[in-house]
Amino acid sequence: IGCFTLVLLGTKGAGKSSTGNTILGRQSMRSVTSQCSDKHTTVSGRSVSVVDTPGFFDTDMQHGDLVKEIARSVYLSSPGPHALLIVFPVGRFTQQEEEIPQQIKVMFGEEVLKYSIILFTHGDQLEEETIEDEIKKNSRLRQVVQQCGGRFHVFDNKDENNREQVNDLLQMIDTMIKQNGGGHYSNQMFADAQRFRQEKEEREFLEQFEHKYPTSASVSANATLGSLFGGILCGFLGLCLGPLGAAAGAAAGAAAGAALGATVCSIM
Repeated sequence: IGCFTLVLLGTKGAGKSSTGNTILGRQSMRSVTSQCSDKHTTVSGRSVSVVDTPGFFDTDMQHGDLVKEIARSVYLSSPGPHALLIVFPVGRFTQQEEEIPQQIKVMFGEEVLKYSIILFTHGDQLEEETIEDEIKKNSRLRQVVQQCGGRFHVFDNKDENNREQVNDLLQMIDTMIKQNGGGHYSNQMFADAQRFRQEKEEREFLEQFEHKYPTSASVSANATLGSLFGGILCGFLGLCLGPLGAAAGAAAGAAAGAALGATVCSIM
């Protein structure tokens, strides 16, 4: 592959921006970010785009805004990233880090971990141990690595002139792409994941509504529900996929409202 698009994911302070700068070979990404940003470089004659994202569980942002902004990374990496790099700092593996793969699956779909690699930062802190030692002695960390197909790499972010570690990462991504049949995570996969997520939320909402309110109120309330989800999906896909996404979101929301209306009427 002559070009790569990489998305950096992880908690606040994990070293995502430092990792991006190591890949880019220059100080280009800010260490604190509330918005996605993309930068470009050339590594061994290959074009590489790096998309940085806000940190998962960032308490400085509203959860909905955080989710939308992280999801926008798919739009910035259109037609989709070749690899999602889940960034963990060496020596720090909390419950938040443990939950990230599940959070990513909820947001991007079940298939996303096939395109993911665990990237450890601050490799200089390992001293006499190896990253393999760290993984071996922590069963929870080992399980997370296994969820990503056993793929992991380590960066010494203090040594940005070490291009060998970057080339090794790109070779690992090459191998992963071949294992995935030459494909990459796509906008269509993301749209499918969002549709599945929306349908699940609608079902859960309807079940709660039917349990909580009289049936006679269901039809009028369901119309509101359809409009609500239409607006949410329209805005969400508009942010991530542009005007076409907004139009698709509006159509999907309208269809969802109609489907829910039919469901409630059949119950009555």
